[in-house]
Amino acid sequence: MTLRGPRFFLNKTILFTVLCLFSYVLQAQPPAQIPKEVIPGQVDPKNLSPTQLSTLLGDKNRETGKDKNSTYVRSSRVDKDSTGEDNIKKNNYSPDKTYGADAFSYAASTDLSELSTPPLDYPIGVGDYIIVAMWGAAEFQTDYLVARDGAIFPQGLGKINVAGLTFETVRQVVYSRFKSVVPAGTNISITLGTPRSISVNVVGEVYQPGPVTVSAFSNAYNVIARAGGVSDFANLRSIKIKRSGRVIDDLDVYTYLTTGDFGKHIYLQNNDFIIVGVVEKKVLATGQFKRPMFYQLKEEEGVKALLKYSGGLTPDALASGMKIIRSEDEKQKQRDVNANAIMKINSEDYKLEDGDIVRVDLIKAGIINKVEVRGEVTYPDFYEIRPGDRLFDIINRAGGVTRNTLLSKAYIFRGAADSTRLQSDRLEVSLSEVMENISSDNNVELLPNDQIQLFSTGEFGDAQFVEIFGEVRKEGRVRKYGGMTLQDLLYLSGGLKQSAEFGRLEIASIVDIDSARQGLKPTRTVVRSYAIQSNLELDSASGKVLLKPYDQVQVRKNPTFKFQENIQMSGLFRYPGLYPRLNQFERLSSYIDRAGGFKENANLSGAILYRIKPIDTVDRIVVTRELDSSIKAQNRNRELAIRKMNDKNFVNNDGDSNQVAKITNLEIKPEKPVDDIVTIDMYRALKFRNSKYDIVLREKDIIYIPEINPFVSVQGSVQSPLKIIFDKEHTNLTHYIDKAGGFGIDPWRRRVYVKYANGRSKRTRNFLLFHFYPRVEEGAIVIVPVKPATQSIVDIAKTAVVGLVPIAITAFILRLTN
Repeated sequence: MTLRGPRFFLNKTILFTVLCLFSYVLQAQPPAQIPKEVIPGQVDPKNLSPTQLSTLLGDKNRETGKDKNSTYVRSSRVDKDSTGEDNIKKNNYSPDKTYGADAFSYAASTDLSELSTPPLDYPIGVGDYIIVAMWGAAEFQTDYLVARDGAIFPQGLGKINVAGLTFETVRQVVYSRFKSVVPAGTNISITLGTPRSISVNVVGEVYQPGPVTVSAFSNAYNVIARAGGVSDFANLRSIKIKRSGRVIDDLDVYTYLTTGDFGKHIYLQNNDFIIVGVVEKKVLATGQFKRPMFYQLKEEEGVKALLKYSGGLTPDALASGMKIIRSEDEKQKQRDVNANAIMKINSEDYKLEDGDIVRVDLIKAGIINKVEVRGEVTYPDFYEIRPGDRLFDIINRAGGVTRNTLLSKAYIFRGAADSTRLQSDRLEVSLSEVMENISSDNNVELLPNDQIQLFSTGEFGDAQFVEIFGEVRKEGRVRKYGGMTLQDLLYLSGGLKQSAEFGRLEIASIVDIDSARQGLKPTRTVVRSYAIQSNLELDSASGKVLLKPYDQVQVRKNPTFKFQENIQMSGLFRYPGLYPRLNQFERLSSYIDRAGGFKENANLSGAILYRIKPIDTVDRIVVTRELDSSIKAQNRNRELAIRKMNDKNFVNNDGDSNQVAKITNLEIKPEKPVDDIVTIDMYRALKFRNSKYDIVLREKDIIYIPEINPFVSVQGSVQSPLKIIFDKEHTNLTHYIDKAGGFGIDPWRRRVYVKYANGRSKRTRNFLLFHFYPRVEEGAIVIVPVKPATQSIVDIAKTAVVGLVPIAITAFILRLTN
């Protein structure tokens, strides 16, 4: 239990005293006197404070007892029935759906009780709330409930009867009553609060028939939506509203969807009935309707109404061939109707029956009023043919002929523009006569789907050209123009190179070129030679040589002119680099001397020559156009290989210089010509100069000297493959095999070989059961292959000898005993 202190009781005593004094003051204040003509027995509101005004103008109806309408209004909002089918997600253009049925689905999503501004013609009834707000000279806001007697009762203003009046009229009445008592300059706003709820009975073809509680703002569409919507058999063309046993409105959903007319704009009241009957006539519109689906029609409606409600037909519809499928006498029959005639003004309608299927097919594809212009016109295409159009009209519409059009002849193929036509007639016309006289017989009248074929003069002749090869800056083919001379061709080809032989220029011409074109007799080639100056001036006799079509000009190379021919000395030379050839017979030893010899750690036994193969037979045109780029790419690859070979990291950590040839082969893959790697016996080349070992080098050759590799590699069928440091005192192969643990399983001793640093290999020589192995050098690789599963003749003989020895010994012992 909490104990209360003396301060708590003191505070309570002070608060009670203040309240008593405040109540005494309020009771002692004399009432204000107001004129009796304003509101008899009441104070004047114009002289009251805002607090007193709020107290004075409060809703008197609330003080007379709790109104049952209040509870009725508060429950006006009705939750959406979860059992109702949601049709919004269905295809609006599905033939399985009836036009207008989804109007109630959308209406269910709208809660009219939440409207910010009520309709002006809304009738005020019991349960509505009238909200009065004032600001300016006086500030006040409250809501007044319309009581059962149909009035609101602002204290100090008396009752105001509003039931049955429209909202617009109620605003005027309440505004004038409050304006007469509030201070001048006060702004007054009268709005409607939460509307009352009503109970409406829905019967007939709805999913949830029975009473539905809705807002008084609601119309018949909202009520039907609250009842779950209409069924598949509901009559959308006649929805009746009954009040007190009398039909007060007949709604047509199609009228609402097409014009927006709700009917008589009747507001529903308590205990009204909405009756949804059974459909009278329902037809299916399918095919080329803009909105193909089911439609409900009234008894007197036919094709015109169906076209109106469906939005009409598509532009590609065969309206004249409308088909109506109808069930008569338990059999289906077809009726053909011309919808074009029905859609005319004052035309007779075609009445439809319940269950009719109205189908409109698509018109046959294909343009029937066109002609095609092909060939040498400015704009070849399809063009419209008009009555009386002739050949000149269509060609002029296509932009006219071009400067390359062949005017002597053109073709017109009758109906060829129609792809379904297998055969067509041909008309031959002269365009030159049409251009001179449009009244000519050649300006024929055209028919639909005609095809006009014009030709180009270039179609009947080959393009003429000349060719130039040899020591010019731009080799290849040049288009020939009229009056082209030899000097013109030399200028167009960029002029002569410095290596050209100015006294040797040949032209190969085809004789009887015109006759060859006609195919009358074979042609032959004639070669003529001319002299030319370095400034491209011909001698006086040949300075005006005219070129013929297909001439070939050859500019020979000066045999005495040569650029430097370099040899690449790479690797462990004292002075590596490029060395030009002194003459075409300079040998390897000469280049080594010019390079200063070798460094101390140079491996002469691993010397390699990298050479480009000579070009033997390559087509001359291919050489001039393709070989240059191939050689350039090859040179780039070769320079890349040289840089790799010069790099110290190029040699493996184990010093195996034999990898030079492998890496070179992998990296350099020119297309044409192919490069070769050649081993060199450098010792003999230097010892026996000018001998066969001292080879003659060619341009672009590369001599590579690797670094000494101090290791010997043992591979293959040995106990432990490894790399061993080379010992000059032991060049015997068996020494290094012993270092590797000896031979392994099934070694092929007869095939043991040694691969040296320069890529050469030596095999083992055999005599009977004896093997003579090659010597081992620095950087060598000893390879012991594995013996194959099949036995050789020597092995078979060895086995036979081993088997005969016991037999011979036994025979010898038996002989001694005898």
